[in-house]
Amino acid sequence: MKKKYNFPLKFKAVIIIIALSIILCAVSIAMSSIRFSKTNEENFKNQCRDLAHTVALTIDGDDLHKVTERVHEIFQSIPEDELITSDEWGSDEFNAYLENYKPIFDMPEYKNVLKELRQTQELGISTLSSVYTCYYTKTKSGTYYAVYLVDAAFDDPCPPGVVEHVEEAPWEIINDPSIETEPYITNTEMYGWLVTGLAPVYDSNGEFAGYATIDLSMDEIKAKESSFIQVLTLLLIILTAIICIVTLVIIDFSVIRPVNKLSNVATGYIDGNENRDKFASLDIRRSDEIGNLSDAMKKMEKDLGTYIDDLTAVTAEKERVSAELNVATRIQEDMLPKDFPERNDISLYAAMTPAKEVGGDFYDFFFVDDDHIALVIADVSGKGVPAALFSVVSKVVIRNQVHAGGTPAEVLERTNSILCSNNGSGLFVTVWLGILDLKTGDVEYVNAGHEYPIISPKDKHAEIIEKDSFPPLAAMEGIEYINERLHLNNGDNLILYTDGVPEAKAADGSRFGMDRLVEIVERNKGSAPEKLVNDIKKDVDDFQSDKDPFDDVTIMSIIWRDEE
Repeated sequence: MKKKYNFPLKFKAVIIIIALSIILCAVSIAMSSIRFSKTNEENFKNQCRDLAHTVALTIDGDDLHKVTERVHEIFQSIPEDELITSDEWGSDEFNAYLENYKPIFDMPEYKNVLKELRQTQELGISTLSSVYTCYYTKTKSGTYYAVYLVDAAFDDPCPPGVVEHVEEAPWEIINDPSIETEPYITNTEMYGWLVTGLAPVYDSNGEFAGYATIDLSMDEIKAKESSFIQVLTLLLIILTAIICIVTLVIIDFSVIRPVNKLSNVATGYIDGNENRDKFASLDIRRSDEIGNLSDAMKKMEKDLGTYIDDLTAVTAEKERVSAELNVATRIQEDMLPKDFPERNDISLYAAMTPAKEVGGDFYDFFFVDDDHIALVIADVSGKGVPAALFSVVSKVVIRNQVHAGGTPAEVLERTNSILCSNNGSGLFVTVWLGILDLKTGDVEYVNAGHEYPIISPKDKHAEIIEKDSFPPLAAMEGIEYINERLHLNNGDNLILYTDGVPEAKAADGSRFGMDRLVEIVERNKGSAPEKLVNDIKKDVDDFQSDKDPFDDVTIMSIIWRDEE
C-alpha cells in the first residue's frame, strides 16, 4: 500500500508548536502592554491630580472669583446662537467674538492669577503641557460648555471667554464643585496624548471661584511603551524560535521516528506481505507509552496470527452454513403452493416473506374434492431454522389429516396429538384452517390461536370476524376444537394473515395495527387478490422503512363467486 501523507505527523507537530507559540507570544505581549500602559496611566493621573490641587492652593481665590464673575457676565450677555467655540480659532467671527472679552485683560485680578499660574508653568516640569483655569456652565438650551478664564501658556494662550462644547463630563460638579473629579486621558491629532486633571479653587468666603486645570503630556511615555513592546516582541520571537526548534527535535527523536517504524510495519500487513515477526524485529526498548505501544503491537501480531487461522476456519464454516441456508430458503419457497387457481367460482393469491433466511409462517390451499377447497395459514412460534423445520412438519401433517377426512376441528385435534409427541423443542403453531364449499360459499373453520380473518363484501365495509379462538397446536395435548362457520356472498373477499402484518414495527416503535390493515382492504375493494396482497406487503415494507422486519409476513386473499 502506497503511503499518502497529506499532513505528516512532523508537519502537524510544527504547525501545533508554531500556533501555540504565536498564541503564547500574543498573550504575553498583550498582557504586558496592557499592564505597562495601565501602570503609566495611573501614575500620570495621580501626578496630574496632585499638581492640580497644588496649583489650586497657589491661586488667589478672590481674584479668580472676580475674573470668573466678569467672564460669566459677558458670556451670558451674548446670545446662545452667537457663541463660537475654539473650533473656529483664527476666523474673523472668532476674533470678533473675543472682542467682547477684551476688558478682562486689563483687570488686575486677571494679571495676578496669570502670574500665579505662570509660576507653575516655569517650574520646568517636562511633562507639563498647560496650566489654566476654567469653569463649566449649562445654557438654557441644555448645552454644556467649558469656559476658559486664565491660560498660563506663553505661546498662543487661550484667551478668556473661549468656549468648548463638552458632551462627556461629570456634570454633577456644576452643582457641587467639591466632588472629586477623576483625571481623564485624551488622544487627539492636535494635542497628542494628554491627561487632564481638575481641582476647585475657592475664595476667602468659601465660594467656588473656578477650576485649576493641568494638562500633562503622555507622548514621551507612550513612545517608550511602543519601544518596550517592540523589544519585548523581538525577544519573545527569538526565544520562541529556539524553544520550537528544540521541542521539534525532541519530538522527532522520541515520538515521530518510533511511530513511523511502527506505521511502516503496520503498512506491510495492509500490503499483504505476511510476516508474523515484523513487530518483534523492531528494536524499540523503552519504558514509556511508545514502548507500551510496541509491546502491544508485538502481542497483537502474535494474536493476529492465531486469529487469522481461526477466522479462516470460521469463514469456511460460515460459507457452508450460508450455502445450506440458501438451499433451505429455496426448499421452503418450493414447498409453498405457487399455482394459484383462477376459476369462475374462486380467485386466490398468497405470499410469505420471512424475517430471516427462512421463516416459521406458511400458507397452504388444496382441493379436498371437486366442491371443497382447504385453506390454511399458520405461524410457528420463534424464527429461523427451528421454526422453519417445525412449519414444514406442521404443513405436511395438516394436509395429510385433511385428506384423511373429517371436519376442521377433527383434523386439528389429530394434528395436535401428532405434533405434541416428541416436541422437545417446545414450539407451537397458531393455525387457521377452513374448508370452503365452492357451491354455497359456506366456510367451516377452526381458529387455533391465530389472527382473526377479515371479510370484505363488495357492497359493504370490511369487517373483522372476531369469534372465539382455541389454543395453538402443540401447546398441550388433548385439546378439543369446535367448528365455526362463516358465509361468503357473491364477490366477498376473505383475507387471512399472520401477526407479522399488524405487529410490524416502525423506527419510532409504533405498530402497523389493524386499523391500517382494514383501511388498505377497503381501499382495494373490488381488486384482484394478487393486487390486494401486494399492496398490503408494500405498505408494511414502507411502514417498517429501513428497519429490519419484526416478524414473518404472510397474507392470503380468496374471492368466492356464485356461479349461478
